[in-house]
Amino acid sequence: MTDDQQTQWLRLILFMAAMFLLTLSAELLNIFYFFLMFIVTWVFVEWEGSGSIVKLGLDVDNRSGFRFIIGVLVAVLSVGLVTAIAFFFGGQLRPMSEITPDWMTVVITNAVLFSFIEELTHRGYILTRAEKLVGRGLAIVLSSLFFSVLHFSWWGLAGFNILLIFLFSLNMFLGGVVLSFSYYWAGRSLWAPIGFHFMWNVLAYTLFPSFPETPVIRPEIFQIEWGLTTVIGFLFALSILWGILATRENKE
Repeated sequence: MTDDQQTQWLRLILFMAAMFLLTLSAELLNIFYFFLMFIVTWVFVEWEGSGSIVKLGLDVDNRSGFRFIIGVLVAVLSVGLVTAIAFFFGGQLRPMSEITPDWMTVVITNAVLFSFIEELTHRGYILTRAEKLVGRGLAIVLSSLFFSVLHFSWWGLAGFNILLIFLFSLNMFLGGVVLSFSYYWAGRSLWAPIGFHFMWNVLAYTLFPSFPETPVIRPEIFQIEWGLTTVIGFLFALSILWGILATRENKE
């Protein structure tokens, strides 16, 4: 391993450690959590001397809007599939009476913040820096595993149900894989994964109960992000994203 590779590994490990510590402090930091995530990312990009933070995949060109819209539409279709399975086979959905304007404002605000900052840090920084060290395939696996681990705060809410923790972790990992592939298929642009991440969060937290705070029927099967049907949803999303983004980018 060269000195330059050692420096790259050190920087990546330090960045991931910073993300982990910030996530541990997320409830305490409140809105400042997102601000600090952005600042840390900017500091590491400056440390590299690799240019603007925009170069992580936030460049805007004549295809950025298309990529974002495709991400949004694919999320609608994939969440729609998970929702349809729950509806027709006895899963539990959020009562319409709970979907108020105030609730939607909170959900959309959170979705905007989480989709932007998580894609910037996980796909924009961690994925691309890991790729330089271990190659694209392993980088997708490693970054998606870390993405899954950083959702650990949900595990405690599930108690010690090993099956639910495993399924949730698997779904978060698959979500990371979908977002990673959409980043590459969109020509290393974050706008496709941001669009997918945003709309997935909006629909998932609007249409389904807030599990595990709210008990639900057979969460290991039907609950979005916790159940087996989410695996189907993510695989469905992956196939559509490949069919639209990868083929289009290759043609152009």
